[in-house]
Amino acid sequence: MHRGAFVVLLIYASRIGVPVETHPVISSSKENTRISEDVAAQRLSLLREQMNIYGIDAYIITTADVHQSEYIANRDMRRSWISGYTGSAGTAVVTLNEAALWTDSRYYEQATLQLSDDWVLMKSGLTSTPSLQVWLTTVLAANTTVGTDPEITTYSQWTTWNAVLAASNISLLAVEDNLIDIIWTDQPDYPMDAIFDHPIEFAGLSREEKLANARIAMAEADVDLYVITALDEVAWLTNLRGSDIPNTPVFRSYLLITNETATIYIPSPETRLNETLIEDLTGAENSSFAIADYENIWEDLEIAGELATAILLPSPYSYALGISYRVYTTVPSSKVKSATSPVLLVKDRKTEVEANGMRNAHIKDAVALCQFLYILEEAINNGEEYDELRAVEELSALRAAQAYNFGDSFDTIAGYAANSALPHYTPTNETNVVIGTNSTFMLDSGGQYYDGTTDVTRSMHYGTPTEEQRDTYTALLAGCIDLARLIFPVGQSYSTTDLLMRSQLYRLGRNYGHGSTHGVGYFLSVHEAWNATYDVNFFGSQEPGYYQEGSWGMRLENLVVVVPANTTYDPEETFLTFETVTLVPYARNLIDETKLSDDQLSWLNEYHATVRLKVGAELLRQGHNATYDWLVEQTKPITRPRNVYRRFNFVALP
Repeated sequence: MHRGAFVVLLIYASRIGVPVETHPVISSSKENTRISEDVAAQRLSLLREQMNIYGIDAYIITTADVHQSEYIANRDMRRSWISGYTGSAGTAVVTLNEAALWTDSRYYEQATLQLSDDWVLMKSGLTSTPSLQVWLTTVLAANTTVGTDPEITTYSQWTTWNAVLAASNISLLAVEDNLIDIIWTDQPDYPMDAIFDHPIEFAGLSREEKLANARIAMAEADVDLYVITALDEVAWLTNLRGSDIPNTPVFRSYLLITNETATIYIPSPETRLNETLIEDLTGAENSSFAIADYENIWEDLEIAGELATAILLPSPYSYALGISYRVYTTVPSSKVKSATSPVLLVKDRKTEVEANGMRNAHIKDAVALCQFLYILEEAINNGEEYDELRAVEELSALRAAQAYNFGDSFDTIAGYAANSALPHYTPTNETNVVIGTNSTFMLDSGGQYYDGTTDVTRSMHYGTPTEEQRDTYTALLAGCIDLARLIFPVGQSYSTTDLLMRSQLYRLGRNYGHGSTHGVGYFLSVHEAWNATYDVNFFGSQEPGYYQEGSWGMRLENLVVVVPANTTYDPEETFLTFETVTLVPYARNLIDETKLSDDQLSWLNEYHATVRLKVGAELLRQGHNATYDWLVEQTKPITRPRNVYRRFNFVALP
């Protein structure tokens, strides 16, 4: 979590002949501290006053904005404000007498620490935990009313909740005035920074080409109106970027596409788009797009819905939550065709330009991370006090110095000792601790670049790790290696690879509660929706972990890209494999080489040789000679004692 200011850099892109201005993506202001009991009680009291005014008996507050984004602007952090819990996932429900919060296993400990005594924690994923709609039927009587904001609530959520509530004669009411907005008197404003072009040299395809492809998809779906509300989809299709959302280079917008028109809805477009960009979007020789004010979307959507024959409304898919209840109810339901957004399905398979950009971004990102790891190790070895917050800030500054950087891709997770056991911990002034030599330090971070988005986790121990810690780290590493070496036929899905990645940890009787893979956007969201079936040029994470509550934790994460596999004989069908694009060395003192197979150890040494070759060359080019010397030491081949042999015949996935 970067709290300092980034310097705006103007970097001249000599190799492509265009100047590229890089800006910081706004960092969020989450805190891990607990609000006082008095403040928590006062906020609940204010909300209940509004509930009485609006005649509702319960109010649902989701972690969302009107675009159903995973990461949201500070203004939209309503659930965090009312509950005091700042994790990125969770839903709050307040009745006239009770308050409950649902979140998953990544955040159990954080929520326990942050929620006041007025709140009950509902641990999602446990069989003993009821869903919020079932819980409401147990605490509310028949003929009562539950309210929620129809712009923030997805259509899928609404129908799921309503089915259960209606069966108990409980009404679900669309409350267009958001009740949290009414009582949150110091609610921050939305950012209104400039929206800028993502040059074709980086984007690979022009916005006109992308629009034409979208219309082809519309024809195949037999629709003549396509409603896009997801911010990353609008940004990708239009080749525009902004900084309205923390760590994600998007801007608040909607996009309505018909067979003849494509209209982008943006807050204050006349001040946020420069004249050149407006001309490029709407000029006489390039009239592909029209630009309208953000607030006009509802009137225009209603009119477009009446004129359309069939309307494509995106349905939930992976990280994409689909359209809001208000969008659905604004158009004639008889014309609606719900389907996965065609833009979503296209952008999660990168073009060759995008794929090469991602590889290049990871080399630059590795330079910054290796610089930081060298500096941190030297500081600790010299007895210098180096804490978590300093780690976050200095790593962000090192990334900002790389070409085409646009800030961090998410709030950096930097946890030492017990803090490393919190999978999504971010340090604050109250929780910050010095990184010592008696436990593990977990660092999960990433950067936004014009030519890609990165996400990498490494775990270190700057003293003498325990046998259990070395066994655990080696099992996590073996899982990453096994997946990286996997060869599989087209059509294999995440469920198969997830089991493979966890299998080494299972041998220790260990597991973890979060997913092992997510898609990654291209200068977009670090978590990108994907169809869970692997195809060429899909970029995603592999990230096994283990967390011993209150003591220590560790995670390893690489980004990989799916590429055609080399097979021993001419393949009778198409086979694929993974190329590891993250290029950062592993912690040598946490690796027990005697517990790696010959094939695994060979892969590790080859990986480190690649890191030394590619990242080392860039370090030298940038003049970071001391970091280069450190990298050479970290990537030396690892060998076993002469009397230890472990052979392993790797079997490809059938």
